[in-house]
Amino acid sequence: MGKLSRLSGAEPCRVLPDHAYKKVRQKVSSDVLRQTTDAATPGRDTITGFTLLETLIAMSILAIIMTFVYLSFFTAFKAKSYVEHRNEVYQIGNQIMFHLKRELSSAFLDVTPAGTIAPYTYFVGIKDKWNDNPMDKLFFTTLSHVDIPMGSGVAGSDYAAIGYDTQMNRDKNVVYLVHRETPFFTSEPLIQGTGFVLTRSVVSFALYYFDPNSKQWVNEWDTRLQGMNYLPYAVLVQLVIKDKNGADVTFRQIIRLRMAQ
Repeated sequence: MGKLSRLSGAEPCRVLPDHAYKKVRQKVSSDVLRQTTDAATPGRDTITGFTLLETLIAMSILAIIMTFVYLSFFTAFKAKSYVEHRNEVYQIGNQIMFHLKRELSSAFLDVTPAGTIAPYTYFVGIKDKWNDNPMDKLFFTTLSHVDIPMGSGVAGSDYAAIGYDTQMNRDKNVVYLVHRETPFFTSEPLIQGTGFVLTRSVVSFALYYFDPNSKQWVNEWDTRLQGMNYLPYAVLVQLVIKDKNGADVTFRQIIRLRMAQ
């Protein structure tokens, strides 16, 4: 046998150990399985893309993200608009209160030695209402400054007749607060001087007057009546304006009249 092997040039047959045999068998099985899979799915290595389920999931996630972005943007825009409208009303209301304080604090009466009041000075507060809301009117003389255009032929003076009243626009269902002012001496408190609208959408305009004699707040005041030849010690002003958001904004202050008793 050894001679035949040497004559044929063949190597003697060797037996593999058990662990080497297992490795060979596993490698052969893997190669066969891979070849079978490749044959079942031709071109598998060259086809790329997403399945329908993956696409639907991605679109759902994107829709959720866009919804949150839109809601955040809409909420921020709405909050910005609300703050701007509210600030606008506060600015208007504070300006009205500033002018009321400047003019009311300088209100005066020209009282003669006999105790009568000169007809061109007065202080008249009238109670009124609209839709059960107070819409008071106030007319008085003051020493607050009035700008008179140059060349108008009118002598400059600190005297002015002031009026605050409300006008109803029934077609639009709104109330305007109107300021009237004239530098001329007049004995008629319900002046029809130059007027301009201070604000629109007035909900209420209430005025109360503190009587220094009775030490009480009263609803009306009229120096044209007998025995009312003096100014109230102070005026309580309460103004309510509706903003563009439909909310009521309240302004309230007590104004001291410097020339009161």
